[in-house]
Amino acid sequence: MRHRPHARDAAQGTRARVRRGDVGRRCRSQHRGVPRHPGHHRGRQRGAIRSVLPVVRLPRGEAPLRRVIVLGAGFFGRAIARRLADVGIAPVVASRSRGDVRIDVEDDRAIREVLRQGDVVVDTVGPFQTRSTRLVEGAIEIGCDVVDLSDSLAYARAVLALHDRAASAGVRLFTSCSAIATVAASAIRASGTVAPETCDLFLAPASAETANPATVRAFLASVDWSRSREFPADRRRGHRVESAAAALLPRSWPSLRWVDFWVDPNAPFAARSLALASRFGLMSLLSAVAPLSARLLGRREGSFTVALSEQGRYSLVRLAAPRGSYLIAAEPAVLAAESLGSGAAIPPGVVRSDAQVDPATLFARLRELGVDVRPSPKTW
Repeated sequence: MRHRPHARDAAQGTRARVRRGDVGRRCRSQHRGVPRHPGHHRGRQRGAIRSVLPVVRLPRGEAPLRRVIVLGAGFFGRAIARRLADVGIAPVVASRSRGDVRIDVEDDRAIREVLRQGDVVVDTVGPFQTRSTRLVEGAIEIGCDVVDLSDSLAYARAVLALHDRAASAGVRLFTSCSAIATVAASAIRASGTVAPETCDLFLAPASAETANPATVRAFLASVDWSRSREFPADRRRGHRVESAAAALLPRSWPSLRWVDFWVDPNAPFAARSLALASRFGLMSLLSAVAPLSARLLGRREGSFTVALSEQGRYSLVRLAAPRGSYLIAAEPAVLAAESLGSGAAIPPGVVRSDAQVDPATLFARLRELGVDVRPSPKTW
């Protein structure tokens, strides 16, 4: 099989520049340029992060008309800020302790001070299982569109409850604009399935690249250790994890009887260790230790598979990469921010997962970034 380029091979040094005027006078004293490589890392960790953040030059569209703010300076926040810079958008990065602007997404005053009418907000501040919708409600009041990477079922339901308020205010909410909802919806559309009856999502993350306290806490807060299932496309077994897709995909396909999400932590002995720690009440300790362990022992390849059934017919869409598979989760938000930033006419309210991005554009972009995308009818 021919190997596609991956993020490590494409990495080069570039610097995204943010004009001081983009941030606004209130935060001018806290404004700094976007770093050459996202985040602050030392030693081997710095080199590892540098190696997985891609600089793949793609055709650029029109310059954005609106300010784009990335909330969160963690792994995914930095990755999305870098990808936006790659496609010609200089984002403002805001977080509690790093970036260009300081913001606490649970503080109404901080939200009002940083956001301004017309902003496009990309929210990566996890874990969303512990978040309120204060940021979204503030954005509706101010007049900002919001794109989030939530994987939380409860958070998705809370955002859905704000649909009418957002629609009345002319605000667009792209919730769970990531792998489990937006990529899954794109895969369903690309498969040609009209009325899917079941949808199973299988994730094996590139744990050596993406493991951090927020992702570990999100996983531990949602996993059901009593249920597991083999992956249809490779020799893995994942445990069932509660996900936003269960609430969001049936909005687009009411024919769905169930949407299940199965996750293999993709590190040696990870699932067994996590299950034992959960049983014996060692979760706090594990949340601190697991990210380092995953980075040292975890795998760099990752995959995301969508398995569908319709009237006895089964099909798979599998996305995988030897490095940089986290882009499967990040790129939908990049495309959504590009679209909103350039003034695309999108109906207000909570935008359905199947309407957030164009599947052909998303999959073409991912292929350019080294992700193998393979739809394949198959009985399993």
